[in-house]
Amino acid sequence: MTAHGDDSGVTGSALFAGSVLFASLPPRCGAALAASSRTSTARPGAVVQVTGEPVGRLVVITAGALHVVREDRSGHQRHVRVLGPGSHLGLVEFALGCPARHTVVAAEATTLTSVSHGALRSAAAACPVLNDSITRELAWKVVESEQHLASITSEDVLTRLSAYLVSLPGSPRQDGRIRVRLPLSQSDLATHLGTTPETLSRRLHDLIASGAVERVARREFDLDHRRLTGA
Repeated sequence: MTAHGDDSGVTGSALFAGSVLFASLPPRCGAALAASSRTSTARPGAVVQVTGEPVGRLVVITAGALHVVREDRSGHQRHVRVLGPGSHLGLVEFALGCPARHTVVAAEATTLTSVSHGALRSAAAACPVLNDSITRELAWKVVESEQHLASITSEDVLTRLSAYLVSLPGSPRQDGRIRVRLPLSQSDLATHLGTTPETLSRRLHDLIASGAVERVARREFDLDHRRLTGA
């Protein structure tokens, strides 16, 4: 893995915080992984992983965000996915034993906790519940990819944007709305939703004009979930 920054020592709790992959582990299984875990930091713009390089550790994002980058034949890079807290990086590479499939860059100051593939493999052999969790996570990746492809090919941009906003974690406001923060720029969000920045801007303006969305800062919005979902 490309260097993340300064190591901050071995830690166990950060590895499991907010991660569905490790949430159901019994203490005896978690202890082995905790003993071999390592926490590091990445500054904004730091390269965390490069396409084609060997991958020897599973990484969990404990704070911040990472951009998954794909390069087309002309050399142009696109941010195709954002990984936030609780997300993990390298599970497919662990399962297939393949090199990194994507370049990954820190979108902001990010804390990462990793565990070696060897330790993960030993823990999975000793704990069937971890094997089950890995299988479920890989299956969910297939489901999410199918859903994303279906939404791009069958839903309009307004519907895709509304669904994306509703999916973001948020905090309730006194007026009943939910405040969310976009984890990526509007141009990157346009790429993620399979549209252009201009079209995305128009559809966002439509949502604001309808009262379903209120912009409170550059990347912060208050959402009326009932209007956005048509409930």
